[in-house]
Amino acid sequence: MGDTVTVQPFGDTFPVESGETVLSAILRNGRFVKYGCKHGGCSTCRAQVVEGEFTQSDGTSFSLSDADRDAGVVLLCSTYADGDLVVDVGETMADLTEDEYNAGQDIVEFVGTVDRIVDYTADIKGIEIALDEPSAISFVPGQYVEVLVPGSDDAWRSFSMANRPSDNSRVHLVVRVIPDGRFTSQIGTTISAGTRLNLRGPLGQFAIRLSHRPIIFIAGGSGIAPVLSMLADLIEQNNQRRTTFLYGARTVADLPMLDELRQLSDELDWFTFIPALSQPDDTPWDGETGLITEVYHRNFPSGHGHEAYLCGPPGMIDAALESLIASGCKERHIFFDRFVPSG
Repeated sequence: MGDTVTVQPFGDTFPVESGETVLSAILRNGRFVKYGCKHGGCSTCRAQVVEGEFTQSDGTSFSLSDADRDAGVVLLCSTYADGDLVVDVGETMADLTEDEYNAGQDIVEFVGTVDRIVDYTADIKGIEIALDEPSAISFVPGQYVEVLVPGSDDAWRSFSMANRPSDNSRVHLVVRVIPDGRFTSQIGTTISAGTRLNLRGPLGQFAIRLSHRPIIFIAGGSGIAPVLSMLADLIEQNNQRRTTFLYGARTVADLPMLDELRQLSDELDWFTFIPALSQPDDTPWDGETGLITEVYHRNFPSGHGHEAYLCGPPGMIDAALESLIASGCKERHIFFDRFVPSG
């Protein structure tokens, strides 16, 4: 028998395959634990190692402190068992019930055809995918899908969905092109209108919580994708919660969907869009400038009583977290999804 993983406090033991993360083994065996990004960026899948040897991938440098590591805290999505391994989620996921754990998660595989590719900026693209089977996927705004890299049998890449759940005949992805990325480098060549793609999902738990607290979105890069989905759903649900979206970019040319979001800001009395430029050039601009954290503090002297959702590069997320907490926003009301390139 090969290596096994035991998950406490549920006393559940199952096999783990060579080269498989502990999180992947848990999900493959029909179980469920809390997770988000699946690549070490969000720290949702924290667990305590009780017994056994393991290897933790390098992707956790932003998410685990030295004190965490010394205490044996790991991220299940980035942990590989080197022999039989026992982990405990009793403290790190204290509200996870045994029924939820045993219920697993409804992840489906489906197929679609690229309908069109939209150039939002030089390196941020929109991919519209028409699904073979309408209603093939049911998801919550903020979740993501994995897409199989064309020409590969097992290389999957994660992208947040930007469409609203009710528009379930398609999937709209917003992605940042990485020159050496196995998937994104093919956009416009191998991946173009008519390309067939294999997908699976939904995945992740980055989602709006039900409350009456005002919402603050802070995003950068392709982190705009889950915000677009959340915002579209809020509109459809006749939202009345005060909502502000701060988006940081370097220059005007790096702002995706600027006109559309400004129009929404003008039309919706509960929504304010605040784009900000950190490195403005000679292009005329009458909006905010500076780092997104500086812009946040100018617009929110106090974050007390607010609920914040952050998505984008790790550095931006970490800085925004610090600013929000310093301004009085409670840590338990801050939710985030770090976008870490996977190549």
